[in-house]
Amino acid sequence: MSSLPQPRFHMPFESRLNPHVDQARAHVRAWARQMGMFDEAYAEWPDRWSEDKFDQADFPLFMALTHPDADARELELATDWHVALWFVDDLFLPLYRRDHDQESAAAQVDRLMLFLPLDGLPRPSLVPDNPVERAFADLWTGTAATMSLLWRDRFTGSVRRFLDGVLWELDHVDHAVADLIEYLGARRDFGGLQFTAVLMEHSMGELPPDVLRRREFGTAVDAFVDAISLHNDIVSYDREVDEGTVGNNGVEVARTALGLDRRDASALINDLLTARVDTLAGAPAAVPPEAARFVTSLQEALAGSYRWHELTGRFGRETADTLGKPRGLGTSAVYAFQGSSLA
Repeated sequence: MSSLPQPRFHMPFESRLNPHVDQARAHVRAWARQMGMFDEAYAEWPDRWSEDKFDQADFPLFMALTHPDADARELELATDWHVALWFVDDLFLPLYRRDHDQESAAAQVDRLMLFLPLDGLPRPSLVPDNPVERAFADLWTGTAATMSLLWRDRFTGSVRRFLDGVLWELDHVDHAVADLIEYLGARRDFGGLQFTAVLMEHSMGELPPDVLRRREFGTAVDAFVDAISLHNDIVSYDREVDEGTVGNNGVEVARTALGLDRRDASALINDLLTARVDTLAGAPAAVPPEAARFVTSLQEALAGSYRWHELTGRFGRETADTLGKPRGLGTSAVYAFQGSSLA
């Protein structure tokens, strides 16, 4: 099957690069190795978690483009958390799908949540026995220490929402949902972007409860979540076809549900994506003043996500942006973007 042509994406925002990106690269590679993410047992599920594949994906670049103002320690922390969830996203489906073992998958989700107690205190009697459990145990106490109980509850809730979404994805990967509206609702969960938005407050400061309850704020966050998710569906379509997981991709759901060819299905998803980008564009003027800076950061993070999708080797594409560019320590200067709007 030929590659899905990429549409022209509408992107009115600009991305910025965090200057601590190289430090984050060095840190997270060593941390992932310490957690056991490169152990031989996981390298084949699929072969995306070898150290070479990890470097090609360049997850720290994603974080540096979506968290441009975080200090070095905060960027490392946010990258560690996201790598832990990426590990789940990449390995959960093939590992449990192999044995059609939804019961064990659900039990693993319940056990993971034990490592995120609301009081934020360590549980010495709870011994982690896989990389994600080790990651949660390693990160949670320090993350929770400076945050309120309300924020911790929202954070753990966002992790649970992501994990439940992965369970939904596991249940549907071999008999995909045929309704586009149902899919879009589920996509907000298994994409993990609600988690990203909550974690951003760790460095920017907690938002007041009255702001969090405002419909306008919820609309802005949903637009951010939907935009990154739908953009990823288009960009990752070919890879998911190769992996046999494309049933949980919005382009494929639109194709089968509406009887479209791949190009028209991609165009439809891109139209939905454009509408969500425009919703986020108008959000700073609609939300309370206390939330305007946060929403502007969501706009920059969305632009950063688009930029990372162009630069990363995770999706098997070589673009004009990546050809000939060095990677690794000491190379962050090559990402000093000129006019980084992708409109």
